[in-house]
Amino acid sequence: MTWTATASDHGASPVYQFSVRPTGGDYRVVRDFSTSNSLRWTTTREGAYEVSVTVKDDFGARTGESATASFSLGTRVAPGGARTSRAAKARVTISPTDNPLVALYSAPPTSGSRMRVEFRRQASNQPWLTTSALPIVPGKSTNFLVAGLLPKRTYFMRHVLSDGTTSTIRTFKTGALPSNLKFPKFTVQRAASFRADLTQNIVVHAGITFQGDTINTLATNRQGDIVWYYDSVNNHFLSYAASLVPGGTVLMLGNFLPFGVASGTSTLREVDLAGNTLRETNIDAVNAQLAALGRPAINDFNHDAQRLPNGDTAVLSSTTKTIDINGTPTQYTGDMVIVLDQNFQVDWTWDPFAWMDPNRLPTLGEGPTDFTHANSIAWSPADGNLLVSMRSQDWVVKINYANGTGDGHIIWRLGEGGDFTIEPSIASPWFSHQHDVRYINKSTLVLFDNGNVRQSESPQAKSRGQLLVLDEKKMRARLKANVVLGNYAPAVGSAQRLPNGNLAFTSGFVQQTIEVRPGGGGTTTYVLKMNLPGIQYRSYIYRTLYDGNSADPGGPVG
Repeated sequence: MTWTATASDHGASPVYQFSVRPTGGDYRVVRDFSTSNSLRWTTTREGAYEVSVTVKDDFGARTGESATASFSLGTRVAPGGARTSRAAKARVTISPTDNPLVALYSAPPTSGSRMRVEFRRQASNQPWLTTSALPIVPGKSTNFLVAGLLPKRTYFMRHVLSDGTTSTIRTFKTGALPSNLKFPKFTVQRAASFRADLTQNIVVHAGITFQGDTINTLATNRQGDIVWYYDSVNNHFLSYAASLVPGGTVLMLGNFLPFGVASGTSTLREVDLAGNTLRETNIDAVNAQLAALGRPAINDFNHDAQRLPNGDTAVLSSTTKTIDINGTPTQYTGDMVIVLDQNFQVDWTWDPFAWMDPNRLPTLGEGPTDFTHANSIAWSPADGNLLVSMRSQDWVVKINYANGTGDGHIIWRLGEGGDFTIEPSIASPWFSHQHDVRYINKSTLVLFDNGNVRQSESPQAKSRGQLLVLDEKKMRARLKANVVLGNYAPAVGSAQRLPNGNLAFTSGFVQQTIEVRPGGGGTTTYVLKMNLPGIQYRSYIYRTLYDGNSADPGGPVG
């Protein structure tokens, strides 16, 4: 449905904020203040709702005027036959969505606490895949977006209760890929060997392209067949995916800006697997909050947004400051970390200029206008702090977040010239201009080492994938895996550990997803190439689209 607000006596450029709540519940901001006075919105839960819109004269105005409206969403569950009892009348209904590869599975009211949906291709011997579980609301239907489906195929679907009870199997046939959209092609350059983690069969691809008719956030199977995509064209949102959130939502950065750092955008949006907007904010709305808090303004959102365990969202944003360097005013551009609460309101910030030494300039001469070039955020499961990967500094810094109570001071710096020693003693053990640094347990990091410094010293140098085990008491880093990937990617990339212990990396400039065994020199077990008019920013290999990037990793290193 589309909601439209009209307002008078609110200046030449009023701004509107839309919020929704179930009747009697709490309001949740769907889209923060923006110049658009209309909102296209839906939900997968039946019931009575209220929508509220607040209008202000401009972003900086402290007060505004609000209005509300009530509405109801009915069930999609179909009634049963005329001879069935009242309790047994309703039956499962599976409906198409705007995305031909996503089904809406509606289960009738039932007893129990939780439910999930299982699905698999008809006439296949593949194991059942499963959605995330949802709570059952007494007397109401339970609705699931089922995604990860090939086009023009028939699928079996059934729901499963928490006690293991399964429903009757139903079928659903997906549609064709829209002919008006352009999709990248994929080439399997090395088929998955028996050493690959074959339990993980979906590859989520996040590309960056400026061709507005080309889909660049999508998923394939290991054969390169498309099984899901975000329709940036019909949603009018030129964007790229920063991360897949466990449960089946996607954090998107979009509306590219003509200034700021690479990949700079004005809008942070969370969408569901059908492409519906769940939450959205923009740099103007955030800057109004930062100004009220006495914090520096930001130029953009860029590179990364990650869901934290408490439901908050951390996002990178560039900020500028003029610093006196030996009597010369010099403009610096660094990256602020902003943590937004569940309404996408500013909850915590980290200013790089409060803690970084401006005299330590980027390692390859990028200069003060690209002082940090942060490209990933990660939550530390051992202490609740945050890691920030700084490409231009060749450092990963741990900042004192302390689950939102920290003062932001730098706890340590990892990398050449930082606070750790590294072992074993090999040539060029440290990463440089690295990307996507993540914890895989409480003490081990996985990262993509672009290797720009090594390449500047030796043109034959290749990018690497690394595992680093940290001893934060003795300040030692042990290089557990150091896999040479066979090509050089001067920018972008991602890193991941799979459930069987294999490692997966994105060599983004050559648009390759590479799976390797971590030991014995890093045997390559799988390579998939994406052919996009742009670059492949990141890719991850999952079992389903409901897995996502967990912010709370655990378990031993395989």
